Formats: sequence, C-alpha cells, structure tokens
Amino acid sequence: MPRGQVRSAALEYGIVAFSIYKFTASKEYSHQKMLIYKNRWLLHIMKIVLIQPPSGTPSLKVPPLGLGYITAVLKRNQVEAKVIDLNVENIDLSTYLSLEKPEIIGISSVVTNARRALEIAKQSKSILPRSFVVMGGPYPSMMGDRLLTGHREVDAAVVGEAEFTFLELVKRLQDGKSLDVVGGLIFREDEGIRSNQMSNPIYPLDRIPYPAREELKMPLYEENGGSMFTSRGCPQQCIFCSRPVFGRKWRGHSPEYVLEEIEHLIKHYKMSTLSILDDNFTVDLTRAEKILDGIIAKKWKLAIYFWNGMRVDHMTKTLMLKLKRAGCTAINFGVESVDPDVIEFIRKGVSLDQIEQAIKLTRELGIIANVFLMIGNPGDNAKVVDKIIDFVEKVHVDGVHLSMSTPLMGTKFWDWVETNGRWLDYDHEELLDWPIDDTDESYPVFETIDFSADERIRSYRKTRNILKEKGLLI
Repeated sequence: MPRGQVRSAALEYGIVAFSIYKFTASKEYSHQKMLIYKNRWLLHIMKIVLIQPPSGTPSLKVPPLGLGYITAVLKRNQVEAKVIDLNVENIDLSTYLSLEKPEIIGISSVVTNARRALEIAKQSKSILPRSFVVMGGPYPSMMGDRLLTGHREVDAAVVGEAEFTFLELVKRLQDGKSLDVVGGLIFREDEGIRSNQMSNPIYPLDRIPYPAREELKMPLYEENGGSMFTSRGCPQQCIFCSRPVFGRKWRGHSPEYVLEEIEHLIKHYKMSTLSILDDNFTVDLTRAEKILDGIIAKKWKLAIYFWNGMRVDHMTKTLMLKLKRAGCTAINFGVESVDPDVIEFIRKGVSLDQIEQAIKLTRELGIIANVFLMIGNPGDNAKVVDKIIDFVEKVHVDGVHLSMSTPLMGTKFWDWVETNGRWLDYDHEELLDWPIDDTDESYPVFETIDFSADERIRSYRKTRNILKEKGLLI
C-alpha cells in the first residue's frame, strides 16, 4: 500500500463501499419482513452485508475496523448488518449474493485493492441488477466524482468518514427521501452526477461506539485481533501523505474510552497484544500519558505495538518510560528518509539528530525500534542505497519497512511529480495498477532526470537484499 494512505489504516481498513438493492414493490420482496420502529413508521427491513476485499498482501490479516465502526453505528440504530472479510473467510461471493440477495452490499476500497473492489461492485450489479452501488474509503474519497464517471456500476461514493453518512443514507432510502442532503455523498441524479457538501469530521470521537467486533471472525486474526484506533487524523504537513478519510484535523478518543475498549478486548476476546493503528498517537501528549497511566494502574499484562509510525520529535523521556511500563514492545517510527535535505523537502518537520536520539532511547529501554523508509523521494538518487545502509548500521535499528516512494492524488508529492518528473506507463488516471509497498515486487510509477526508473528499481532491490542479509528487512 502506498505510504501515506493507509499504512493506517490502515489500512483505515476502512470506510466501506455499499451496494443498496433498490426497493421495489415486486413479488421478489414479499418475503421481507416489516418492522414498526418506535416512531411508528412502517419501514422495509433491508438486508445488509459489508465486504472487505482481499488486501493484496495475503499475510496481512487485520480486522476491518472501518466496517466494524459502521456496523456498530447501524446496530445502535436497530439496523443489522453482516460483515464478510475476504482476507480471512473462504466464501464464494457469487453464491452468497445469489442465495441471500442482500439489499445493501458494502465494499471497502483502498488504492491497492481498488481493482478488486470494482470487480466486486460489477459482480454485484450482474447478480443483483437493481442494486444501488455506493463505494467509500480512501480510494473513492480520493477519486471523487471521477469514480462515478468512469464506472457505471457505481451509483454513489461516500467521501470521508462514513459512519453517520451511511446511516443517514439508509434512513433516507428507506423513507424514499432525496439523497441531496446526505453529507459526504456523491451520487447519480437523473443523467448527471451530484456532489453533496462534505460532512464535518466526527467530533467528539467518543460519539461512535467501539467497532462491532462481535460481527467479525475474531479468532481468524490471531494476535492482530487486538488492533485498534485511539485517534483519527494528523496535522503534519508531509508532502506524500493522503488523508482523504480521516483528514488533517486530529481528534482523539478520551482516555476513559480507550481504556474501556482495551478492557473490552481483554475480557471478551482474551487479547494480550494491542496494535495501535493511529496516524499520530502523540499529538496530545497529556492524553497519551493518561492512557498509559491507566494501563499501568490496571496492571494489565499487555504487549503493545505501535504499528503505524510514531513521530520521533514526540518521544520524551517521560513518555518513553511510561510506554515501557505499560508494556510497549515495539515502535515503528515514520522516518521516510535519512537524507537531511530530503527530510526537509518532504516536510517531515524533524531532524536527523532527533531521529537518531529517539531510536537510541527506545532501544536503551529494551523496546524494538523499527523504521519506515522510502526510496525515490524528491531529491533522491542512486546514492540513497549507501545512505540507508550507513544509517541503519550507525543507529542499530531493529527492523526496516522499505517501500518505493509512490505519489497519491491530491498530495504535494503528486503535484511535484507533475512538474518535475515523468509518469511511467502505468495508470495514473485511476491508479488501478499502483504498487503495493513493502514487497520485493514493488516498482516506480515515475522517474526524474536525476533518478531514472531503472536506477530506482536497482536501488530498491539492492537495498532490500542488503537489509535481508542483515536480518533487518520486515
């Protein structure tokens, strides 16, 4: 997955795409039950299924928390939904759709599974031709109305956080009302495409319930079942980072909410490993320390892994000591480059000295210090190989996630490539063949005068091979 998109979420595993079977009065619907809600309105009960497509990385099996959040909000409003994660469940989707005839089909979509997500949308239309397909997540949030223009099988797209947008969408479809007031929705209207005003970021975050993990096959995720978000958004200005769902406005759950969710994971799912997926856990250091204080006070025996990249300039001695006492075993630092000029150009907002000091302090406390690094940043050239190897040997990092630097639409990095680079022969209109990072097979999608495509490939493979030989490649 391209950096800046979801390491978080993950992998924001995200915000879902939906296919809503259009309500008709035909005999096909005579078997459906009817329900009188508390407000005494007679509504058609809609059968809902939310689908997580394969990620493209078979070894990566993380609960689709985005689907879990949406399902939890639906359940709070007396709407049931089934979740299918094709990363862990062996289900014949065609058979399921044909037999169950769900009226709402959700398909999550990030850039690296967008092709598969669109195939599922097309498959849904073929089997259930009156379906109303709505996609959501990082990919459609980034593509906007271009997605509907290029894919007739998609009737609408949810842009941004989908929990309350989708709930409102369901209510209005059930009531037969117009969709023109559903915030964050792009949809087909008559022969055109309409884009509604964006919804505001959800605040306070404690408004949403925990993900409905009871609807997931939790045992299939093993230790990754303890994955969770404690915050959303990131205010930093890194030029490569795309935040089409959570945005730049940082919002954190209260320490009380976070501690209750951890206790829920321990009590109901026997979790002893936590993977924190936040884009930026330490924006509010007071909140971060209160969460750690709570874990320490409760004497939980946890192994805590900060998967998505902590900022090195937030690593105070006080925070690090509390991380150690709370059970932190490993931290992935979002370093991206070890060249001071490149670090400044990509707007990381940190110095090489801060990076080295944070890694040193982490390892001194017995916590594993891993780093995210990219090859092909603006300003990189073939010398990047030696710079990376010199760095990892000097600071003694424990592991490296190495990826090919890949621009995403809507970022300053994308704009820089448009002006200073040359796109290679890949789809930079829909990004359907954009590479999955952290793999040997990753490839560049652009080149520059200073760093050709061939040089990028050779540098990337050489660095990965050296890191493998040293036992550092993750």
